[in-house]
Amino acid sequence: MKFNEIKKAIIKYWNSFLEVLFPTNLKCLFCNNDIPDHDKQVYCEECKTSAPFNNGKRCKICDCIMEGENEICDACLEYKKHFDKAVAPMKYEGVAKSLILKLKNDGATYLAPDMARLMSDRLNQENFSFDLIIPVPLSPKSLAKRKYNQSKLLADGLGKIYNKPVDNTSLNKIVETKHQKDLNLTERKTNLKGAFKVVDKSQVFGKNILLVDDVVTTGATANECSLALKKYANHVYVISFARNPLKNK
Repeated sequence: MKFNEIKKAIIKYWNSFLEVLFPTNLKCLFCNNDIPDHDKQVYCEECKTSAPFNNGKRCKICDCIMEGENEICDACLEYKKHFDKAVAPMKYEGVAKSLILKLKNDGATYLAPDMARLMSDRLNQENFSFDLIIPVPLSPKSLAKRKYNQSKLLADGLGKIYNKPVDNTSLNKIVETKHQKDLNLTERKTNLKGAFKVVDKSQVFGKNILLVDDVVTTGATANECSLALKKYANHVYVISFARNPLKNK
């Protein structure tokens, strides 16, 4: 091989190496097309109009889509919410649902940082002031099966964005419960009673907590976690990647 050919090959591999370290084009979170302005937003202009963003009139407590003149949904009026407010950038449908399922079930942990960035966009619309980020915990059995907590990955991403500590140990799930997705609204509420416990009170005492989950469907999980945290914490705000629009929280 001639010198010039060797030189070109070295340059080619060096540029490929640099592209891995410092990519010039990164992918849209939803459609996986290259986008040149990934540092500004994690989705392309086409997906900006087609992806299922959680826009429109929403409940001022649980962020579910609602109609009519009321500002608070019937579920929040009927059932006490122990969190101060819950928000989510996406609806749990279409490509947003696919992302969550990939993150949870397919080991696609690389999705978490960009999903967290999208969650931060929604958080920036609120006036939440929080000291500590806590992911919704998995039971020891579920964690051993999955090998990672998807909510912890999202919480880590938010921790880096806001330069806030992430506490993965103070709130534990102490009861092995049935899968929420297999239960109706009433069963979901009773299934999680007493399932969460604050095991390190000093870490959460008097603090404002940002509770992180992947998806909110009935709000039972966030509510039970918030009930445990509110025994010691000041405020609890909830951020999830998606909000299930089919069921009120």
